[in-house]
Amino acid sequence: MMSSFKLSEEIHEIALLAARCGKNWPWVSEYLHCFQPAPDRPLKPARVKIILEEILDFLQGGGFRYDGKEYVVRSDAIHAAIKHVAQTNKTGFKNHNYMKKVAIDFNLKMIQKEEAEQRERAQEAGKRDPDAPERLRRMIDGVGR
Repeated sequence: MMSSFKLSEEIHEIALLAARCGKNWPWVSEYLHCFQPAPDRPLKPARVKIILEEILDFLQGGGFRYDGKEYVVRSDAIHAAIKHVAQTNKTGFKNHNYMKKVAIDFNLKMIQKEEAEQRERAQEAGKRDPDAPERLRRMIDGVGR
């Protein structure tokens, strides 16, 4: 407990959770507003704590359960989804399902973009060394023996 000034245990725990969000805290903070019952009705500290714990679990666990399935979702896709959802300025969320759906979509797009970039780099490498595919094939065949 912080002894330099008096905080309730719950508020102290929220501050520690917020600190674990690091540089993403401003968007996580905005995302919390989506869970307000109405724009003029703030969240209770206990609810804020639960939401923050869930977000950190998604990030540290590398994904989440959505629509009955387990999804592996990279942390940058989750952060991008949190930012996107926060910018909608919606309220009344009961769960993270909308953010999860956005994160799954962002994750897929990020993977597809990286795969396209890898293919492009491989093609560029092939242009620099036209014999590379054949040498690579021989190396792979040699390893398999």
